[in-house]
Formats: sequence, structure tokens, C-alpha cells
Amino acid sequence: MNIYCKTRKSHRWNEDRFIKGKNYCIVIDGATPLIKSGLFNEARWLADYFKNNVSKYGGTIKNRLLTLCGNAYRDFPAEIKNADYLPSAGACWAEWDENYVYIGILGDCEITALTNDGKIIRYFDGRLRQLDEIAIEKMVSAAKEHGTTVLQARKFINDILIKHRKRANKPDGYPALTISPDSNFHESAFRLIKEDIKTLYLYSDGFSQAFENLKIYPEHTDMFRQIKNVDEEIEKIVTRSFSDPNCDKYPRFKKIDDITVVKIDF
Repeated sequence: MNIYCKTRKSHRWNEDRFIKGKNYCIVIDGATPLIKSGLFNEARWLADYFKNNVSKYGGTIKNRLLTLCGNAYRDFPAEIKNADYLPSAGACWAEWDENYVYIGILGDCEITALTNDGKIIRYFDGRLRQLDEIAIEKMVSAAKEHGTTVLQARKFINDILIKHRKRANKPDGYPALTISPDSNFHESAFRLIKEDIKTLYLYSDGFSQAFENLKIYPEHTDMFRQIKNVDEEIEKIVTRSFSDPNCDKYPRFKKIDDITVVKIDF
């Protein structure tokens, strides 16, 4: 088994993390703060918290993350603890034994499996992405209304993004890692037969932008049918992002997002 992990930060802060354990890998994508707290970055803090503490516990990855959600609430800096704006994160993970691979999906992180018989299978939860598409549509409209670039119009939809953020782990929302004394989430979970899997890719939405927002590839399968080098794919995303710095051609919330990929060759 070979495991390759790569993260590329988009700014001074990196809100993504990968975690590599003995029989598991995890990708964490902290949700960018919508209410700023000075120089403190809640998303980075939460991503670091999971990365630094997940190996301290036993049990399934889900049980470890649930424990850490409660612990993070306890340890979050008291001076900025606001119940309406506590940090959250998306995640995906794979853990394996001799016979099976167990995967979980939260938010807009996702996993793609390449099977030994040539199939390309995408495991994702589209609920957060649907909310983001609503917000992006509003942002494009706001840009036209105010005569600005799409990126400059981001400030006009902050209330929509906050409304959507508050739907994390709600029946009409989407699953996510949220910090709370009684935190719970219902991930999209799958069990794969280990001997059927050639390669697994775990990645944050900064990577899936290649076929979602940036249209480097028309479809998900087009990307993973030809992928050979993770670093080369990341560079394509970087190049396309910086070719459209105002997000007018490829509407999105940021010029470029953090990008994290874990590739597991079984």
C-alpha cells in the first residue's frame, strides 16, 4: 500500500488538513469564518485540533471525531465563544481492515474510488454544494446589480452564507463536524470490499473545483479517468484560478481555495 498526501494553502492561513494513521486517512476542511475574530482563525484552529488529537483515541474514526467535537467545544477560546458562530468543518475518511474499507463523507469533501475492474465511483454528499450554488447565483446577480466583479459581490451575500452555515447538522441542512457538548452528525457511510479497490482519492472541495466550478474537466469521470500525478492536477487548478482572479468567468467564493488530496494505492 502506498499513500501520498498533499495540501496547498491558498493564503497565509491553511484551513485544510490531512491526517495519516496506521489504518486510516482523513481529510479535514475547516469552514472559512464568516464573522471575523481579529487575527484568530477558527477554521484553522479546528482543523489543527482534529489533526493533533485524533490519534489519542481508539475506536472508529466517527467515534473519535464525535469525541473531539465535544472536546473542541470545551477547549475553544472562551473570549470568542459565540454560540451562533462556532467553527465547523467538512471531512472525509477511509479506514480499513483485512477485508473492507469503510468511508465517510461530511460536507463537501469527497472520495473517488478507482476499482480493479475499471470503474470510477464518486462518493459525495451534494447538500452543501446545492446551498453553495444558491449563494453563488445570488452573488452573480449582486455583481450585475452593483456593477462589480463577482468576487467583489461576495460581501453582499454574507447573510445568505451565515444562514446556510447555521443549517449544519439540521434536518434541512447538511452534515458537518460542529463543536458542541452534544455534537452529532450523520455522515454518508459506505463499506467497500478491499480487494476490489485499486486507488482511493480523498480530497477537499479545493480539488473538486477542477470539475465543479473551474470546468477544467467537463465531468468528474473525465478527471479521474486520466489522472496520473496529484501535483500536476493541483497545478492545473492553481493556473485556472489565477487566470480568473475576479471569479467572473468561473463564479466561486474565493479566487483560490485550499487544496488537499490523499491518494491511497491498495
